[in-house]
Amino acid sequence: MKQGAIIEEIGGEPARGSEGTDFQTWHDTYGVLQWAEIESRLGAWVEVAKSAFGPEASQNFDLVRSLDRCRVRPTTQRREEYFRRLRVFLGPNDLLCIPTPPASAPLKCTIALRGHASAGSDYYSRALSLTSVAGIGRLPQVSLPVAESSDGVPIGLSLLAADG
Repeated sequence: MKQGAIIEEIGGEPARGSEGTDFQTWHDTYGVLQWAEIESRLGAWVEVAKSAFGPEASQNFDLVRSLDRCRVRPTTQRREEYFRRLRVFLGPNDLLCIPTPPASAPLKCTIALRGHASAGSDYYSRALSLTSVAGIGRLPQVSLPVAESSDGVPIGLSLLAADG
């Protein structure tokens, strides 16, 4: 940081709009577009290859196939609106600092498949809500391991900035 630089904490979300945007909406926006892209890029191969996927991957491809394609256009428009708002929100010398994970990472094999309740079952949904900001905003993101939880799990802080 250059000498004399000012650090200012800003509250709120850069893309909060009249539609009541929250991080779940960011997650939904990113998810719909990700599923549409997966279907466009891999859908035909998945159908032809008939590969045996594990339960999580199989469930994910089922979600991709079940996507209502009518959702893609309005979701793309919402992404572009968020992108424009982020460009205005982040100046050339600004950093957006957000936690990388929403909580300590869950232990291996403690997260059930979608639709099955378990401790931490919404961990990945909450994590994607945070990390979707960089994808939607086309922003560079660096995650720094800044601390450890009491059980030794790394805790990350993400820094996002305007392109360039």
